[in-house]
Parts: sequence; C-alpha cells; structure tokens
Amino acid sequence: MLFDLHPKESRDELFGRDSELEFVRRQVLAGNWVVIGGQRGIGKTSLLKVALRELEGDGFRAVYVNLRGVNSLRDLLSLLVNEINRSRINLGLRVSLNFVVGSLGVSVRNGRRVMNSLLELLLSISDRTVIGLDEVQELSRVGGQFLKILGNVFASNPRVSFIFTGSYVGLMRTLLNPGPDSPLYGRPPVEVRLRPLGDDEAREFLRRGVEEAGVAFNRYDEVISRIDGIIGWLTLFGNYHAIRGLGFEDALRMTVEEGGKIMLSELEHFLEDKVNKALYIAVLQALKVVSRWSEIKSAVSAILGVGVGDRELMNALNSLVGYNFVERRGRGEYGIADPILRQVDMVPLLRRYLRREANV
Repeated sequence: MLFDLHPKESRDELFGRDSELEFVRRQVLAGNWVVIGGQRGIGKTSLLKVALRELEGDGFRAVYVNLRGVNSLRDLLSLLVNEINRSRINLGLRVSLNFVVGSLGVSVRNGRRVMNSLLELLLSISDRTVIGLDEVQELSRVGGQFLKILGNVFASNPRVSFIFTGSYVGLMRTLLNPGPDSPLYGRPPVEVRLRPLGDDEAREFLRRGVEEAGVAFNRYDEVISRIDGIIGWLTLFGNYHAIRGLGFEDALRMTVEEGGKIMLSELEHFLEDKVNKALYIAVLQALKVVSRWSEIKSAVSAILGVGVGDRELMNALNSLVGYNFVERRGRGEYGIADPILRQVDMVPLLRRYLRREANV
C-alpha cells in the first residue's frame, strides 16, 4: 500500500524509483558497491530494502542493518552477527580465535578485539552476500577503522558487496571521495542520489494512493504546494487523510506538525556533537528570509548578537548541506532543503541553546 508508513520492501510498493532500483541492482551484479544518498524522507531506506529483496532473487543472501544510534564497531559487530545468524549465511569458520561456532550460528568470544572479529566475520562469508548499511554516517567516529575493514573486504572477499545509505558527511563523504591514503582509494562506491518527485509525479503518487484506498480526492496542488515532492511527507499526508480518515485541513496540519517534530528530532541528533549549536539554528532561521552569503552572514550575526567569521559560517553551512538540511541553489545562494523544516519555528530551540551556551 502506497500510504503505508513503513519503509517499502517490494518492487510493486516502490513508487517512481524503477530506474534507480535497476541501476543499484546492475551495479551490485557487476561487483560494485553502492551509496544511496538524499535528504530525509526521500525514500533511501525503501530503495535499499527493495534492492536487497531483488538481489535475493538474483542469488544473493541479503543482510539489512539499521545504524541509527550505532557509533561503535562493537555495536556494529553485534548487529551483523545477529543478522548473519538470522539469515543463515554460510561462514567458512570451523575453528576461530574470535568466534564460538555452533549449530545456531556464531557468537563472539569474550575479550576478543572487535576490529579483528569484525574483519574475520566479513572475510569468512562464503555465500554471495549483499549487506545494506542504513545511515552509515553514524559510524563516522570510528570511520578510520571501519574504512580499513572495508578496504580489506573489498580486496579479499569479492563474495561480499555493500550498499550504504546516509548523509554526505563524515564517513559517507570519505566513502565517495577516498583520498590517496584511504583503503578504498581508486575504488569508491557508485553513487545514487535520490531527488524529490516532480509535481506531476507527486500528483500521480497521491492519485494512486487515494485510488488504492478508495477515497475521492482532487486537492493535489494544495498538498504539493505545502510539502513538495518529498515522498515521506506525501505518504504521511495520505495516511492521515485516506487511511485514518482525517479531513483535508486536519490531515495537512497534522502532516506539517508531525513532520516538524521529526525534523526537529533529526536536527537535535545532528547537533549532538556540535559545540556552537545556536549558530546552526541561527543559520536555519536566517535562511527562512535570505539566501545569499552576505545576507546570511548579516542575519546570523544579528540573531546571535555577535559577529560571525567567514570560516565559522562556511563550516556551519557545509555541515548543514552535508546532512541535507540545507541545499546550494546557485553561486553563493542557499536554502532550507526540506519543505516542512522551512515551516518549523526555530526560535524556541534557538533560545534554549543560547541559554545553555551562556551558562557554560
């Protein structure tokens, strides 16, 4: 069902991504690793899950791992062991220093080095396997170690392929643009960047969804003007209106309200390791009314009540762009990427961070 809020898992549920799905499938079949990028709610997880299922039909064993909140190799190892055991993937392990091998799968021996265990696990996979790592930027804190593991797997076990999703920061950026010192230098993953649906595609998505739900509807343009072609927000609206039966105005209001809560949660997660959190909120607040570099700098300085340096502002903008909160729209011009984030009141969050930073 198109208006089901869960990530899609089959081709017939995946709207408007046939070409991207076939591209991912062809690349993995050709031995390439793949990165799926794009802003929140654009359908990265759905494309990943459907691609994994399609590749199972091509003879692969498939493993899906959600890395949200995972920032250590130990957590990754635990998740991978669980999924590999659940999927009954064959491992070429008979006697191992790092694992206990049993009839139900493997478990990590106590006291073993995580990096060695993770590498042995991936190198021992003997089935043709594709591993989907969702939100891979979460591993940025251990990115250097993880890249060494990936480089070793790429060179030593061609039976294992990876599909990554995430934001264009930290580990994700290094995956796509490996430098000469990177273990993946000269062999970066292939990138698939998902874009919002165009107006006609968004209209067709809504039309099919309400038809599937048996609901009469003709106010497509009003919806698209508020939430654009972000398929996650279109799905949320359709679920409220066509599935739960809310009236049009209430469904649209709830979509913006709940979407705003989701985006604020994403924003606060992004800010967890940032020192000057108020700066990032001030940039987003400024981008509601201005778009050019000089205007942004003046507005941010006015909001914070203190001058902001060029490098400091550029670093903040680049980080917001990397996480898909902000997009570049031309030479020296920027804008908030998500239509619902544009409608979120940033002032309470800004005041909270300003108070915290004043008390430090």
